[in-house]
Amino acid sequence: MQRGSAEIFLGLGLIILGILALKITDHNYWWAAIALGAVLGSKGGISISQRARA
Repeated sequence: MQRGSAEIFLGLGLIILGILALKITDHNYWWAAIALGAVLGSKGGISISQRARA
């Protein structure tokens, strides 16, 4: 698996985990996991698109 694809799937996993944990525990620090997942997924998508363009 390419690094960008792994980052996308890790980002999606963090987002899903953060949403589920936020619903279960109702602690606001799970928003950090959601934000980190969004950053990782975006970074992975950007790296894949740059590699495809080159």
